[in-house]
Amino acid sequence: MAGESPERGRWICVDGVEGVGKTTIARALADAYGAHLAPEFSAASFGRALADAVRETPHLIAASGIGQSLVFLGDFYEVHASAVAPLVAAGATVVSDRGYLSKYAYQDVVLGADLGETAARELLDGVFRHLPTPDLTLHLVAPRGVLRERLVARDGYCDDARLAFMERAHRAALRRSAGTPALRVTTIDAGRSPRAVLSDAVAAVAALGPPTRHSRTP
Repeated sequence: MAGESPERGRWICVDGVEGVGKTTIARALADAYGAHLAPEFSAASFGRALADAVRETPHLIAASGIGQSLVFLGDFYEVHASAVAPLVAAGATVVSDRGYLSKYAYQDVVLGADLGETAARELLDGVFRHLPTPDLTLHLVAPRGVLRERLVARDGYCDDARLAFMERAHRAALRRSAGTPALRVTTIDAGRSPRAVLSDAVAAVAALGPPTRHSRTP
């Protein structure tokens, strides 16, 4: 006789470019739902090495742009396998800061510079084909002036080259969203207060409805 398994949890990604407020909203959303916050890097030895490299030389991780992208993507796979998938399978909600869509968009820009747009997207599409899509992606967006102001306040600088890179990443995210039917995306205006943004994020999660159960045969 068929029975029901425990409710499957959910994987929610908070995505967008630098300065848009991903970390603030991801943490607040995790607190609001008593959810797990996925780590940025895995606990594997290569994940710890990558975290150290980013802290020490964030703009020069590797001499090869292709190698650098593959390292980031490989560790994202490890984060999903170790800190997302098991918890979701057990019924928990997991929130990722800079998740699926951000990883794709940023590496689209980096790889495009080395390989060209077509080859870069072919490579990324092949890699992401084997990674489940999140149950919900919250795509935070904000005007250029707001992003510049926030990054200057946070980092002390935000030049035109940085903004241009972010704009390319934003366009890459929009292309990926439009071309991936399985990707459920809610776009949120993050140029407002964190409280207003969080309110919209909570509403988007609530719109998913109740968690699903999967049948099983004992």
